[in-house]
Amino acid sequence: MRLEPLEDGQRVIIIGGGPAGSSCAIALKNLSRKLGRDIEVVLYEGIQFGPDCIKRVGVLAPPIVQTLEQTLGIPFPCQLVARKIVGYYLHSGRYSIKLYMGGNLSYVAHNVAIDAYLLAVAARMGVKIIPGLIKDIKINHKEVAVEGEGGGMRGDVLVGAFGLDNSTAKLLEKVTPYRRPRALYSIMTKIPAQVEYLRGCEDYIHVFLPSMNEVEFGVVTPKLTHFIINIAGAKVNYHSLERFLKLPEVAELVPPEIISTGHRLVSQPIAFPLEPARHSYGDRYVTVGDAAGLVRAYKGNGINAACVTGAKAAEVMLTVGISHDAFLYHYLHAFSDIVKDLPYGRAVRRLVLFGEGYGLLPLLIHAAEKDRTLVNVLIDFMMGQKTYHKILKDWGGVELVYRFLKGLIPWMPPACVGEVRPSEIAMSRFSPK
Repeated sequence: MRLEPLEDGQRVIIIGGGPAGSSCAIALKNLSRKLGRDIEVVLYEGIQFGPDCIKRVGVLAPPIVQTLEQTLGIPFPCQLVARKIVGYYLHSGRYSIKLYMGGNLSYVAHNVAIDAYLLAVAARMGVKIIPGLIKDIKINHKEVAVEGEGGGMRGDVLVGAFGLDNSTAKLLEKVTPYRRPRALYSIMTKIPAQVEYLRGCEDYIHVFLPSMNEVEFGVVTPKLTHFIINIAGAKVNYHSLERFLKLPEVAELVPPEIISTGHRLVSQPIAFPLEPARHSYGDRYVTVGDAAGLVRAYKGNGINAACVTGAKAAEVMLTVGISHDAFLYHYLHAFSDIVKDLPYGRAVRRLVLFGEGYGLLPLLIHAAEKDRTLVNVLIDFMMGQKTYHKILKDWGGVELVYRFLKGLIPWMPPACVGEVRPSEIAMSRFSPK
């Protein structure tokens, strides 16, 4: 039973060719060459997505440039960038606020372009790509075995990068204690629009927190030739999307005449994780990306998380081992801040749902229009790079409640930081005290 670091001639089998699987493959090839080892990497890619499909929104949020260039050692694909995003509008009811990200750019690309780019890099580095769905998985103390439509393969360790695909998750659940993470569901639609109209739209993503029972949030993302609109919730469906599109605040951005023009492509419900998977690793197997559920609670930023978890898993397999304990102490521990932030993420989600149900979120935005500290907090929440725990630590939970109430009740005494005019809010980013 050899569960030490991978050596010459050993083989890694990766299931899934999205950002997590491709990143793991790239990192394995890069690091093994630096260590002077010949490691074979085989990657099964089950689903081929065409240019007209909708797999994800296609927003590459920071620090995606550093993740690709420093963590994976590959160039950021500037040629794939269709639009640079400088901030967000946050809407709830009749109130909205403009949040400038202070130079932290996000990039809009085609929703499958980054996947194709990473997979192509992996193939050029010598990763063997096998197309087709997975039909069976076996893991014992000596080896792992995968049977797919493109043929069978035996190896020394298995990497699960299959996202939240039910069929593959069930196969892994049969032979290991792995249990997929709890998930929300998103439905997306692609709405064509005139280039002139889209050029007139600001380089901002619009986030909506509507008072709709089944919709927890909605997002409108402008691209070069179309809008991508997605809604998320536990029970969203096509009818939820249609009701969302008819909201007055959405219609102001995407007028009904644009929505009703031509054929609209609508995706099936797409799952994304709310929390880490259970038993996401063990002897001779580890999961990465959405399959592991190691994303910022209720924030997403999934492509960054996919690349980072894939690269870290590769590092552990080559420098520590492929055992349960190696993954526990050196892989999962690297993302302990995400796991520890789960209670705070759950609390935020409950507060958002409570605020939507009782009409409090418009009041929060109204209060933020008068207080630059609340604006900075909203920016931290939207960017998704800090944990909720750190946000509360930086700004102080009690003080935030006070500032919120102060924005609603005119007779409360002023806070220690002066007020700011709404016109100034969108143009500046202030640091915590």
